[in-house]
Amino acid sequence: MKALSPLFGLLFAAACGAPQPPAAEPPAHFGELQVQQAWAAPTPSGVDVAAGYLVIDNQTASDDRLLAVTSPRAERVEIHEMSMDGAVMRMRSVDGLAIPAGQSVSLAPGGLHLMFFGVAEPFAEGQEVPVELTFENTGAVNVTLPVRRAQAGAQSAH
Repeated sequence: MKALSPLFGLLFAAACGAPQPPAAEPPAHFGELQVQQAWAAPTPSGVDVAAGYLVIDNQTASDDRLLAVTSPRAERVEIHEMSMDGAVMRMRSVDGLAIPAGQSVSLAPGGLHLMFFGVAEPFAEGQEVPVELTFENTGAVNVTLPVRRAQAGAQSAH
């Protein structure tokens, strides 16, 4: 079992992907809340976890909070925070995510991100992953994460 741990770590890192260039499609508007630069990295066969990224721009006068995330492509989706503790990568689930009024919050490799668990079919380049974001004030917001490969020469933060 211990021999599988390094292999799982490599597969997990591959699932987290690398930064992508900004999406060509326009941001999705939900009142004054915008979701933009949404994407998910392709995952290797046999891996049941994946990562997704996006930017939430709150142009309202009120704070909002991302409470939950769901997707039909995964058994569950969590908001995760990644940090380095010396040479050790630490990842933990966060209970909601504050979206301050007039500010943007970026979910990107190396920091906050969406973590998909129980992915039955790997995310393949060219597919789209439907996601529902539930906010405290804005309510349910449906977005699509295009599955894309890492940009050539980009470094993975995961």
